[in-house]
Amino acid sequence: MIRLFSVCAALFCAVLPAQDTKPAEQKKPAAIVQKPALYPDNLCIVSDEPLGEDAVSKTIEGQTYKACCKKCLAKVEKDPAKFGAKLAEKQKAVQLANYPLKTCTISKEELGSMGEPVQLMLEGTLVQLCCKSCTKKAMAKPAEMAQMIKDAAYAAQQKSANTSCPVGGEKLEDTVVEVMFGTKLVRFCCEKCVAKFEQDPAKYADKLVPAKETPVADEPAKEEKKDGGK
Repeated sequence: MIRLFSVCAALFCAVLPAQDTKPAEQKKPAAIVQKPALYPDNLCIVSDEPLGEDAVSKTIEGQTYKACCKKCLAKVEKDPAKFGAKLAEKQKAVQLANYPLKTCTISKEELGSMGEPVQLMLEGTLVQLCCKSCTKKAMAKPAEMAQMIKDAAYAAQQKSANTSCPVGGEKLEDTVVEVMFGTKLVRFCCEKCVAKFEQDPAKYADKLVPAKETPVADEPAKEEKKDGGK
């Protein structure tokens, strides 16, 4: 019995160092939440004027519209199809700027290899196809197509997403809450900040845009041209 106990103890001690030398697991986000796309701009859907204190919003047929006043909102209620198409074009323009895929979601052919890509808005998400022949297949499974783009957008924005909470301002370190607003990844320090952000996304928009570098070399070049022209 004593020998058996000694052997077991030795084996146990031999295993411990191997367990201690395992690399620590990387900490993962507290949650990855998917929500509808953020409103494309801070303009009235009817007049294209900036939204002010009198701005109103309303969800019509599942789509939220923002207008500068009640009169403009009444126009949307009268013809939601017209302004729905206008809003879709705005959403398309925003998503096109950072479209994550270079290939067709159906054929996997390179976009542009068969002429101008066909653009569809499916489930509020821009989906680009190589040609019209793929349109029917894509429209038959809109949720799957939209999710494919969202997944690709999430992967593409991992390195470029905000590193500080847009609401609180503190640097994001260990545990973060990641939210995909359509195809836009935004990171927060906690769920309370997510709720504040959703109340007025435009208020925090500048916290999500990387600062542009000032072209220092441009100024001297302009001065030299002026001197040479005198």
